Amino acid sequence: MELFNGDTNNVAAALLFMTSAMMTLDAYSTFQSSPWTAENFGADTEKRRSAEEYLCHAVGFSMIYAIASAYIAKSYWPIVGAALANGYLVWLYERALNRAQSTGSRGWQKG
Repeated sequence: MELFNGDTNNVAAALLFMTSAMMTLDAYSTFQSSPWTAENFGADTEKRRSAEEYLCHAVGFSMIYAIASAYIAKSYWPIVGAALANGYLVWLYERALNRAQSTGSRGWQKG
């Protein structure tokens, strides 16, 4: 198998993979604010709980979408793309929330 042979199946798999990863990123844009926001407001217990709830919504929505896409396409690549994107984004948001806890960042500071 040549790496860049242009096989139609490989092209379709790559498109499914990329589309699923992008859909996951879109889900986070819909359900979450940025990791920067989580890091700067996440020390507030209620805001952290809210951020984690929406994190679950983003993961759930994107994985249901990926599973449905995989079923329709008869390919596992949408699940792989969404799982990788979710893994990275969950880690990123949790890291941001943990940084907020360690710095005590609860929002805009008035100087």
